[in-house]
Amino acid sequence: MSSVNFVPIKEGKNVIFYLNTGGYPLSNDVWDRMWSYAKELQPSAKENIEYIQNNRDKLPNVEIPVVPYSLLNNKTISNTEKIEKIQNYIEKLKYNHTGLQFFEIRKDRPLMGLAELSKKMIEVSLPIKCLEAVILSIYLINEIASSSSLSGVEKFTIGFKTNSKGNIHRHVVLGVYCHSTGLFGALGISRRSDLGYKKLKYSSLSDLIRDYVNCYSDYLHKVKRIKIGMPVPNSNRSFESIPWNGCTVNFKNDKDWPKQVEKHSRAIRHFSSTFNSKPVGIPNLKNSSKVAPLVKNSYLANHLEKNKVTTSLNSLNIKEKSSILTCFEDDEDEELSEVEVKSLNANKNTPEDSTDSFTLMKEIYNANDGINSMYSSGMIKKKQTSLRI
Repeated sequence: MSSVNFVPIKEGKNVIFYLNTGGYPLSNDVWDRMWSYAKELQPSAKENIEYIQNNRDKLPNVEIPVVPYSLLNNKTISNTEKIEKIQNYIEKLKYNHTGLQFFEIRKDRPLMGLAELSKKMIEVSLPIKCLEAVILSIYLINEIASSSSLSGVEKFTIGFKTNSKGNIHRHVVLGVYCHSTGLFGALGISRRSDLGYKKLKYSSLSDLIRDYVNCYSDYLHKVKRIKIGMPVPNSNRSFESIPWNGCTVNFKNDKDWPKQVEKHSRAIRHFSSTFNSKPVGIPNLKNSSKVAPLVKNSYLANHLEKNKVTTSLNSLNIKEKSSILTCFEDDEDEELSEVEVKSLNANKNTPEDSTDSFTLMKEIYNANDGINSMYSSGMIKKKQTSLRI
């Protein structure tokens, strides 16, 4: 018996839509489920759906949209125009009204995996929904940013949870902030045109959110909650995932939500130094006073630079707890005792006793052998994990 290539996505007991999990090309059972569920969602259009289903060869060919890479990589075009070009491409893909989501998106996947999925979206050019539009927008902006054609632009997710006639609805768009103009906007797609794309014309993030809230009220939707994410890294080859949760605004209890949004807005603008700056450094193994280049757009790199970590390799065995772990802590530095200061001075690197890469590899291998011995002896139980990008 063949496995089912689609799963229902439910809100309580009600099926919201079906999700294709069989990849491409679409299997026959996925096609059949799409046609049957489309008829259930739109009974008034049942005859038209059946005509399309039974007369595919007689229908005219559909124009496949093409990503305007030549225009997007043109440095003479402003960032505002490039954002608009990306939105035009997304709208050419059309909104998916079938009730079947063609692309399986795991929100915790790294950007590298989501970039491969975005390439598949461009290849097959099928209709998309709001979440797919956000993933595709991030991919296109990062592709342009990698060639330095689109710089000084921060992107972050904005998720909406609304209530209409007792039914819960969710929507997401990609917020955009341009440093050169100081204006906010958004990329996205929706059944309603004014709930998707917003031009770069809003002087503050709260003005952008207020516009969405007013548009929702026009459709008799009451906004219950909004989640604003942190800026997304500017690399499609990053192993970091999208930071969806940065600021949560509950409209039922929080009457001063603009202040909360503006506070988060300042954090977004502050991230310009993180994602658009020169590569920062990490301590050099031979001389702790110098730094070696580190990969750009790394959270750890910026944390090391922020806290001025300049510990030497030979001082790692002073404490029982490895000082490497303190690089990930946010606590302020504590003063060292006299014994620790003497030990640090005794273990300082000299030109005759500098640590090279071979010594470092030896230390790593020795530490790895010790960990493996603990696994083999049963002191530590190994947990089965899987890596999927």
